[in-house]
Amino acid sequence: MSEHWRKLEMQANYAYADHIMDNYSLRDPAPMDMGGGMDMGGGMDMGGGMDMGGGMDMGGDMNMSDAMAMRLDRRTRSARTASTWEWGNLEWIAGVDAQKQNHRNYDDTGWQSDYEQLQYGLFNQLTWFAGERDRVIGGFRLDRYHVDDNNQDTATAGDTRRKTLPGGFVRYEQDLASAPVTWYAGVGHTERFPDYWELKPGQDGPDGSLNAFDGVEPEKTTQLDVGAQYQGARTRAWVSGYVGYVNDFILFDYDGANTRVDNVDATIAGAELGASYDFTDSLTGEASMAYAWGRNVTDDEPLPQIPPLEGRMSLTYEQDNYSIGALWRVAAAQNRIALEKGNVVGQDLGDSTGFGVFSLNGAYRFTQDMTLSAGVDNVFDSTYSEHLNLAGNAGFGYPGNTRVNDPGRMFWTRLDFSF
Repeated sequence: MSEHWRKLEMQANYAYADHIMDNYSLRDPAPMDMGGGMDMGGGMDMGGGMDMGGGMDMGGDMNMSDAMAMRLDRRTRSARTASTWEWGNLEWIAGVDAQKQNHRNYDDTGWQSDYEQLQYGLFNQLTWFAGERDRVIGGFRLDRYHVDDNNQDTATAGDTRRKTLPGGFVRYEQDLASAPVTWYAGVGHTERFPDYWELKPGQDGPDGSLNAFDGVEPEKTTQLDVGAQYQGARTRAWVSGYVGYVNDFILFDYDGANTRVDNVDATIAGAELGASYDFTDSLTGEASMAYAWGRNVTDDEPLPQIPPLEGRMSLTYEQDNYSIGALWRVAAAQNRIALEKGNVVGQDLGDSTGFGVFSLNGAYRFTQDMTLSAGVDNVFDSTYSEHLNLAGNAGFGYPGNTRVNDPGRMFWTRLDFSF
């Protein structure tokens, strides 16, 4: 590019999803008794901005067809450009990005827009190579959000929300002279704007607000990270940890006739460690462990949807054109829960039990551009369920408060091409 301008990156993306959901294409719909003012599953949101309580009488002795369907779509356009500059022992990356989302749902009158979001921001990162083994890295970004509630029958119909959110971090890295070890420590602050599902106006919002669109505030996280990596001739090891405080953590409460989206303050922490060892040039073993912890400070209870302690052990044999491997994954029980609280995709359904799953896999490379992979997951056909279990949808006849088991023994294959 030039003496100091080293790189220019530009990206543009377009995505469109037209999504139809029903309860009859893959199974016979279960009969549903709609009498007596049936609870539709803790304020269940049917997606696409459709409010199951707005303009639709769900009480009395109303009869409803067992077969249900709904259709929604989302159009996403985004772009990003960044430049890299170098001056001596300094490297600076700066750029801008933007994204626009349009959401619609389909009813008897055709497509109806229910939500639009525009985000644009600027970012930069400066790296100072302070010495042969020392680096100081810092960055800052600023985002502007503009969202519209385009529904026609909500308390916030036609309303617009605008927010400017800052974020930044600084990190120190050092390569030790006495050992093949790199360690780092950093602190950062980020602010996240609520997404489409967290702002849906059919959901209740924090106390004093009209609904979720009116009252849910962005999450603000300040976090300290530390870690180290070891790179030996045959041994590799790593350890990392974090501790943070979240202002206005976005929390879903499913205990009621309607879902409530609230903001609470929370503390979070976690750690991960692992190591791998090359027994030979072809045989490698690896083991790792991860733990996460969270507490809802506002309500003085555990933070929901926190995974339990998990460990993995694997053994891989690899030659030039093929490989075989084995993986044993174990998870502990989780009893730190907040019953009927969670996020948009799941809630704490109760304590979960620990489990272990053993899997095998292999791959064969026919050419540089084509590889065939196959495997058997859950070789011993164990019965288990993940603690982070997706919520069901009672409105479509699927239990909204029942933990669903994961698949038993499963065979899979995949063919990869590179162009």
